[in-house]
Amino acid sequence: MPNALPDDLSDWTVDLLAAAYRSGDASPVDVARATFERVRAVDPEVDAFVWVDEEGALEQARASEVRWRAGEQRGDLDGVPVTIKDLLPYLGHPTRKGSRHSDASVLPTEEAPTVLRLREAGAVFVGATTTPEFGWKGGGDSPLTGITRNPWDLTRTTGGSSAGAGAAAASGMGVLHVGTDGGGSVRMPSAFCGVVGLKPTHTIVPIHPAAVSGMLSHVGPMARTVRDAAHLMSAIARPDARDVFPSLRDDRSWLDGIDDGVAGLRIAYAPRFAGADVDPRVAAAVDAAVEVLSGLGARVDVVEPPLPDVRDAFLTLWDAALGRMLRGMTDEQLAMSDPGLVATTRRRAVLSADDVLDADAVRGALTAQLSALLTTYDLLVSPQVPVLAFPVGQDVADPATQEHWVDWTPFTYPINMTRHPAATVPVGLSDVGPADGGLPMAMQIVGRHFDDRLVLRAARAYEQVHPVALRRY
Repeated sequence: MPNALPDDLSDWTVDLLAAAYRSGDASPVDVARATFERVRAVDPEVDAFVWVDEEGALEQARASEVRWRAGEQRGDLDGVPVTIKDLLPYLGHPTRKGSRHSDASVLPTEEAPTVLRLREAGAVFVGATTTPEFGWKGGGDSPLTGITRNPWDLTRTTGGSSAGAGAAAASGMGVLHVGTDGGGSVRMPSAFCGVVGLKPTHTIVPIHPAAVSGMLSHVGPMARTVRDAAHLMSAIARPDARDVFPSLRDDRSWLDGIDDGVAGLRIAYAPRFAGADVDPRVAAAVDAAVEVLSGLGARVDVVEPPLPDVRDAFLTLWDAALGRMLRGMTDEQLAMSDPGLVATTRRRAVLSADDVLDADAVRGALTAQLSALLTTYDLLVSPQVPVLAFPVGQDVADPATQEHWVDWTPFTYPINMTRHPAATVPVGLSDVGPADGGLPMAMQIVGRHFDDRLVLRAARAYEQVHPVALRRY
């Protein structure tokens, strides 16, 4: 690889690649080949991909190389390696959704808006990343693809449901990664894998076909830097006529103003949400990160848990939505599925319309409460996940005290209910984990509806002071 780029693929960013392509010091074809060399070296242990398409990617890279040489590149994402979560349809490959009930012979007839936008930008598609079955939980395993492992420690979970995206981002198997988030599915694996993630305001990134979990679901970027996440948003945050929840078009670059800092911003810091028992190491790391934001000129107030306990309401909405995926199946068919998803289906069977409407009323009240807080403050900051990455093969962090994945994710799913933007920002490494540095920890930054750029700006301000040492896999 030319000297214009670092030897370690984990250090590659959109800005570095675009500069190298522009100068001719590196080629999209060379970058694609190096990416697949990394995939071949790492993925047999990590298991981040459902499929990879080296031949198709090299064809895309050759076309990108021609554009760059002619000065006709489509923008900074032209020739950049990207991955897509295997819940989003991509022409030419089946969408398996982590389920043995999916049919490998059935190919999509249309593509997700995010895929189309990235094609238009000239990105190079590495492959589709893993998800638990139908994205139903916060872990990284599925009956179809087995266990996706955390590159920081192969005995630990990536979190989910954007499990493969988190693992691929952390280990340099691609530069940009598209995940989905219905209860924390971008933010949990970003936290456990030490990368940046953004759950955008609902509707900013279009979804088609419509997500089974409706307004809980979001599509967002996962990357190793905040700027890279912003680059990805510049491509995918564009309306699509097929989206049932349309948004207004906004062609401003997501890089505009990203380095403007946090001086003068009013930040509410919530060390806990209702029901949260935070690991002391995570709590200390987020406390220190908030002190950094204060030192950069933000005005920070510590607030009591800003939202009530909405576990039961969320689970009602979640079970009603996700339980549909296995409805009508026989016991023999259900035996092919994740037991937790089967339990979800059975809980759904006893829900009434009143149960769902009552839960939706809780969602409305919760949204109003958070929006009211964000009239006084510009941002809300909290821990992202209150625990360290736990052993693979478990759905919960502590099987003795927890029953469901929501029991260890109290900071994520309420923000899906309210549809506010929320970013995951790595804040350091624990003192427990592999001998070379511990396990990642992260804070969450929440903003007002459609104020996603401010969320990324605050994340960038912290990142500029404390860039996280990335995994050298």
